Amino acid sequence: MEGKYSTMNTPIILFGNGECPTHPLVLDTINEAKTLICLDGGADRLITLGYKPHYILGDLDSIKREKDDYGCKIIRLKDQNMTDLEKGLLWCYNNGIKEICLVGFSGFRDDHIMATFWILSSFAEKMRITLLSNYSKVKCVKDKIILKTTPGQIISLVPTNLDAKIKTDGLQYALNKEKLSSPTQGISNVAKTTTCTIEATDWTWVILNHNQ
Repeated sequence: MEGKYSTMNTPIILFGNGECPTHPLVLDTINEAKTLICLDGGADRLITLGYKPHYILGDLDSIKREKDDYGCKIIRLKDQNMTDLEKGLLWCYNNGIKEICLVGFSGFRDDHIMATFWILSSFAEKMRITLLSNYSKVKCVKDKIILKTTPGQIISLVPTNLDAKIKTDGLQYALNKEKLSSPTQGISNVAKTTTCTIEATDWTWVILNHNQ
């Protein structure tokens, strides 16, 4: 079953075939979503959580059921020169989706996790993307952003380019339009208040670790 997507039903989750979500924050996010778009076998993983996908995207090589059993729109994406996540995000972008949450794209393989971070940065200029895992919330940011935090929350900043100048407000170890001396210098900062402000001159991964 195939069909076009409507941008009316937000918020939207793109659900992958990685580690199954167990953290309450992630499960609450799934529960609040109005549209659940799955990549291939992510559909079966979502079903095990008690949810039904609205769309399934991909080359369909890892789904376990017959197509008609899913009862949703299935859209085949055949380009083998891109990962499933790249194909999925490109489809979302081409269908007018401006903001999306990624769930099920961590765990199992470290190379996949690394690729996910770089894909996140490559689409950051096109869409507002949040990556949620059982351990953290990840955004790739540039210019200025204000984020909700919890005092004591561990927050890491990792620039995609060491020439990036970063300014922070609300973190224990403040930066004032500074370049980091190494990719690891921004690891394990700590939130002081209920919000923090981050400004960066180039794309920077912001990892907000869950408190529990």
